[in-house]
Formats: sequence, structure tokens, C-alpha cells
Amino acid sequence: MKLFLKNFIPPIALMLLRDTRIYKEFIKYKYLTKRNGLFKNVHKGKRCFILGSGPSIKKQNLLPLKNEIVFGLNNFFVHEDFEEIFSGDKPKYYVTAPIHPPQTENEWLDWFTEMEKSVPQNVKMFFGLNNYKKNCLHIFSKHNLFQKHSLYWYFSGKNYNETKSIKHGMDLRGVIFSGETVSVYAIMIAIYMGFDEIYLLGMDHDYFLYESEKDMRMYSDAKHQKNEIKRTFGEDFYIQEFLRQYQIFMKYQGFAKTTKSKIFNASAGGILKVFPRVSFSELFK
Repeated sequence: MKLFLKNFIPPIALMLLRDTRIYKEFIKYKYLTKRNGLFKNVHKGKRCFILGSGPSIKKQNLLPLKNEIVFGLNNFFVHEDFEEIFSGDKPKYYVTAPIHPPQTENEWLDWFTEMEKSVPQNVKMFFGLNNYKKNCLHIFSKHNLFQKHSLYWYFSGKNYNETKSIKHGMDLRGVIFSGETVSVYAIMIAIYMGFDEIYLLGMDHDYFLYESEKDMRMYSDAKHQKNEIKRTFGEDFYIQEFLRQYQIFMKYQGFAKTTKSKIFNASAGGILKVFPRVSFSELFK
């Protein structure tokens, strides 16, 4: 049926059908995303640091970030200095991407349970939603998770090429662009908050350089990433990964060209060259 639709229905009609389906699902969560208006330009004139899980981040001393506005992403709570970094007086945020197969609900549950125990209650947490039915809100409600944390929600589903204005896909109160990685969402959130300068760390984007999945990140494994790459891509990983990185970099480039926020790559390695590379240590002199 899907093949039939693609072959015989005009692309614009397919796009409208998809948009209608996505928006119908979004309506269920609009009351949650509406609250994100509180964050519009709340940090205008300030800088922030977004912490990924690329292996290069192990080379960097992150302790100075205790006194900076910081975003931790996905599994960053396993970093050895996580507790110290997130104990400072400046605002701290945590962002996770919308969940999806091939992970099972139990795998996600184990991961979120560990996250709940690790992330301090003063941290504002952003969780992603989309048209996947058994999303993190479903899991949290079913298992009474994160009841003492400050939770915020965003809904992704807009195709990057669907709008001429990038800003239309970055309003956290509505449907935002779908991202191939959690850093895309974190950057959009930071831009929405109005940061003048956004510094990226651990954004290596070089999965395809490694033979083993355990070497691709700063940690060797996680409760939600058991043989994830093979389960997701099968034998086509090294082909699909180049396409994925292209899609990520295109969004990065769009953000850099069309938003007022200046974005820098302060990672100690990796292949990301869309943003100017800066020395992390020099930022504290």
C-alpha cells in the first residue's frame, strides 16, 4: 500500500496527508508544548554548552562547566563528572530525543529509571514526542517516573524541507523539525531560548570510523543501546550513516545561516566542520 501511494499519488498530496497525520497526533500534546513559551529568549545575551557523548569529550576537563549554563544530552548522566557539572548555581538542562524502535518498552524503561535516579531534581528536562504511540510520556505515566522533576515536552515531525522559513520549524510550542540525533533538538531549544553563543562538546559525528559500537561514544554501553546500530541498520550501517550525517549537517548549516545565535564546535576531535572550531580551555581564560 505504501509503495502504491508513493507511485500514484502526487508528492504534494502525500506531504499534505503526512502533515495532517502528524498534526492530528500533535493536538493530543499541544497543552504540554504550549508551556514552552516560557523559554522564548529567556537566556538572551548569554552563552551555553551542549554536551554530547562523542569519545573526544573524554579528553576534556569539563569541571569549569559547573558555573555555566549546560545542556546534557541522552546518556550524558553516565559521565564521571556529571554530578559535579550539574551541581552549580547556573541553570541546567537535560534533553532526550523522541524514543523509537528497535528498542523495546522494557529497554527504554530501564534507561529512564536509571536516568531518574541520576539527574538532580533542579535540572529542567526536555523530552521528545512524535507520532510513536508508546512514547516516553506513555512510559512515565505507566510507571510513575520523574514525578519530582521539572518536565517539559517538545513534539517533532516537520520535515526540514517542508517550510521556506526555518524558524517555523523551531517554535517549541508547535511541531518542530525531526532530528536524526538529539543534538539537533538541543540546538533548536538553545536557539529558541535566545542564547547569543552556543558551544558544542562531544559532537564528533564519526561513528563510521569505528568498527565496534562500544568505541563510538564516551561510554562502552547503555541500557537502551544494546547492539542498537545492527538492530537499526543491519548490514547497511556504513551507507546509511553517511546519509544520516548529511541530513544532520544540512540542518546545522541552516541553523548557522538563519539564526542570530552563534554556534561553535568546542569538541576535542571528530569531523564536524559546519561550525567554527574553538578551543574549549581558551573560553575560560
